[in-house]
Amino acid sequence: MTARKTAGDAVVVTGAGGGIGSAIAHRLARDGWRVVATDLAGPKGAALPARALSFPLDVADRAAIATVARALADEGVGIAGLVNAAGLFQDATPFLEMDLALERRIFEVNYFGALACTRAFAPAIAAGGGGAVVNITSINETRPLPLHAYAPAKAALGAATTLMAGDLGPLGIRVNAVAPGFTLTPTLKAKIDAGLRDAGALESHAALGRMVEPDEVAAAASFLLSDDAGAITGASIPVDAGWLATSHWMNFRKRTGEKDGR
Repeated sequence: MTARKTAGDAVVVTGAGGGIGSAIAHRLARDGWRVVATDLAGPKGAALPARALSFPLDVADRAAIATVARALADEGVGIAGLVNAAGLFQDATPFLEMDLALERRIFEVNYFGALACTRAFAPAIAAGGGGAVVNITSINETRPLPLHAYAPAKAALGAATTLMAGDLGPLGIRVNAVAPGFTLTPTLKAKIDAGLRDAGALESHAALGRMVEPDEVAAAASFLLSDDAGAITGASIPVDAGWLATSHWMNFRKRTGEKDGR
């Protein structure tokens, strides 16, 4: 299984206009991949790497996905990989107050959108000799937070990652997930500024005492697409600064070396 970037083949990145998606698109471009950047409104400006192909795409629109896949085939663009980074966020809302229409929309994008894109682009990846799919899930995959649509959608995508790995492995396609923790995207920064997230708590509950940078999530996605991950499939890699390791320690004594007031 080879990463065919020397032959000019491409990686499709959905949600490439967002903080994590944009970081992934730029990292892949720096690593030598040809990038196909897609986003709801079409990635623009700083969100788009130089010489990247760009398409507007709502991943909840199956016909739109098929149109992009046909356009790439018509242009002779070989697809070696796919990163399903498109996603909708939500604020914490009590379960009994959840807007079911919003919940369905979040599942359509965060879960079904990733499945639909994988089904649309996997045949081209297989036809070119194999490659890789990377799903961007979340720490919510294993540690649900009070996000009653976002968390179960990400958990479902984590489970689907394993299933797709088993099904697509014989076609030469590896399928893995990157599960980011609290990542300093423009969206999270805005929520912190608005008082909707406590930056100090998010940092102090992580083993490394900080939040994650978008480029760190991008580095993990790039690794999973590369030859260096050639024997890895069906895995989910947390990139969370150790939040999963120690977030529950607040119920016990302070960690060794932790300073008062942290």
